[in-house]
Amino acid sequence: MPNYLCVTIRFADPTFRGRGDGGEPEWPPSPLRVFQALVAASAARFGDPSLFRDYAVPAFGWLGGLRPPLVVAPVCATGIPHRLAVPNNDMDVVGRAWARNVEPDVQPAQLKTLKTVRATHIVGDDEFPAVQYLWEIAEADQAECDRHKEVLFAAARSIVALGWGVDMAVGHGQLISDEAAQSLSGERWNPVSAGGERLRIPTEDTFDALVTRHQHFRNRLSADGFKPVPPLTAFDTVGYRRGTEPASRPFVVFELHKTVAKLADLPPGKSRFRPFDPVRTPNFARTGGANDPCGAIVVAGLVRHATATAAREQQWSEDRIASFVLGHGDQKGGQATTDNRLMYLPLPSITPLKVESIRRVLIVGPPGENLDRLRQLLNGRELVPQNEGAGPVAMLVVGSRADKVVDPYVRSAHVWSTVTPVVLPGFDDPDGIRRRLSERDPARALTGDEKQRQLAALNRRTCDLLLKAFAHAGIGPELLSAEKLDRGEAELEWRDVGFHAGVDLARRYSVNTPRYPRYHVRVRFSHPVSGPLAIGAGRYRGMGVFTVGFG
Repeated sequence: MPNYLCVTIRFADPTFRGRGDGGEPEWPPSPLRVFQALVAASAARFGDPSLFRDYAVPAFGWLGGLRPPLVVAPVCATGIPHRLAVPNNDMDVVGRAWARNVEPDVQPAQLKTLKTVRATHIVGDDEFPAVQYLWEIAEADQAECDRHKEVLFAAARSIVALGWGVDMAVGHGQLISDEAAQSLSGERWNPVSAGGERLRIPTEDTFDALVTRHQHFRNRLSADGFKPVPPLTAFDTVGYRRGTEPASRPFVVFELHKTVAKLADLPPGKSRFRPFDPVRTPNFARTGGANDPCGAIVVAGLVRHATATAAREQQWSEDRIASFVLGHGDQKGGQATTDNRLMYLPLPSITPLKVESIRRVLIVGPPGENLDRLRQLLNGRELVPQNEGAGPVAMLVVGSRADKVVDPYVRSAHVWSTVTPVVLPGFDDPDGIRRRLSERDPARALTGDEKQRQLAALNRRTCDLLLKAFAHAGIGPELLSAEKLDRGEAELEWRDVGFHAGVDLARRYSVNTPRYPRYHVRVRFSHPVSGPLAIGAGRYRGMGVFTVGFG
């Protein structure tokens, strides 16, 4: 069954001159622009107002109520601004002279003004480049889609331009499956809840507003004089982001300084930083058990506890503290199942020789979150373990995004590798392959070919779990997928040994989920990705943290 209503706009020339709000070049052409073109084409096609009212009105009302469409568009480049001489609004002077049958003081060719044009040039070898708009059709909407699709397809076939009048285009409409939608070539622009390129989209009221505006346009001249046509106001704006651009996350940088008491007695020239070993459990956090958390997790827990304390002092609701700050789920003792929560990422210092102790930490919010208030609340706050009677062990001080230690964690790059291991979001050997590979009994030992097959199966399972972890962190298939790995467009490696000098073996990082394997990971994405980047089951508490890699 088809899953998408697809409207394709194919340009006769690889140039688009449409502008968005503020006069800036618009790309891709907004869904509202396509909606307006469909309405205009449908009105011209029907001609008869009664037919237009009976068929087009309900069709466009239904289309405007759908969720914002996915847009698949070719790559483009914004051109260099240039100026054109176009007629100004003084032709009435010439017209009055002609009406009196006299020679005008100025000629029409002299009545020009300069207009700045900055076109968008479509890149690629396609002679007639196309942009596709895909409205997802839910099962509940299928009956309405069947009712209105022919009206919309006929309107698409009647489109003659999109953008300026010189941006000649032809349209086509069809229903396509999800598989066909995935195979469309071009950049995929997805609607997002925060950030992205703001594009105008239609709403349920847009069609009626367009009809009203057209009536105002027709009646702009009357015996009472000129009445300006009001702008269209019945529309919405939604952020769109390329599939190759993961949602950017806001973050705050903090340095880990010694406590106030220790700073007061600090000799001149001594470092203010309070370093933490990423692997070794600090003395104040040791219980003597085998599963004492590693240093990175302890630091993340200290900062998380301080954040919760500050939030309570500001009288945040306990529900928001539990979910947004602490990452707790609805069930007692459970974890949050959404990404609307804070991440606490301790940053081991990167030096030219090796990776060293943790002296800084990032608090990373979900896309669109404003962390300015959190920066103010935590600046100068001491970190106190939850042990009864424990005193402060460090202090948070606001750091700089431009810090040379922070930069490798937040810049844009193709290649990234871990400084704390990734905890897989699942067990990578449920069938006991490793046990069979190490079997010493000759009667039950695997042959060489069988070992190769079992190793391949184990690697596939681990790779699938890592791809799942990247997907959970917002890295989509446009950047990393099994298909891209097979084609050599991306790379993915994992091992127990770190990819940076000074990083300890992955198995030495003690975590709260010891059953799940841990690996150091190196990845090369098909397109640059901006940090901060953390993946895996422990990404909210200091595990799976990446820095710019090598190669």
